[in-house]
Amino acid sequence: MIRYNPFREIEQLQNALLRNFFTPTTESANTPLVDALEDAQGVHLAVYLPGVEPSQVEVTTENNTLTIRAERPFNKPENANQWRLEGVYGKFERSFVVPNTYDLSKIEASFKHGILYLDIPKAEAAQPRRIEVRTNS
Repeated sequence: MIRYNPFREIEQLQNALLRNFFTPTTESANTPLVDALEDAQGVHLAVYLPGVEPSQVEVTTENNTLTIRAERPFNKPENANQWRLEGVYGKFERSFVVPNTYDLSKIEASFKHGILYLDIPKAEAAQPRRIEVRTNS
């Protein structure tokens, strides 16, 4: 005779739900965190992409839009059971509309320790300049 344990069914259902909930999807894009600072030279962005390889990062500009795309694939070891996944996996994407006062053609990008650094300089026309005043003597 086998004893019936109603809690076993609840536990199995809970494990199945957690397994599905914590499985990464590549269907939707995650939004990376960004720090944006401005000084006299331009705007400086720090885009947080932990665990992303630099080769998986794409920075594009079109019209006045700056777009950052990246991907962190989920590599599950064979025969491993996942208990919990709290890291963010899949595709990342973030876009910014940049005013004409900045020159998107002169962006400089670097990547260090999972952070993408972008420097967007001010456009020549937006740079402060001193106008010499002449006298007609």
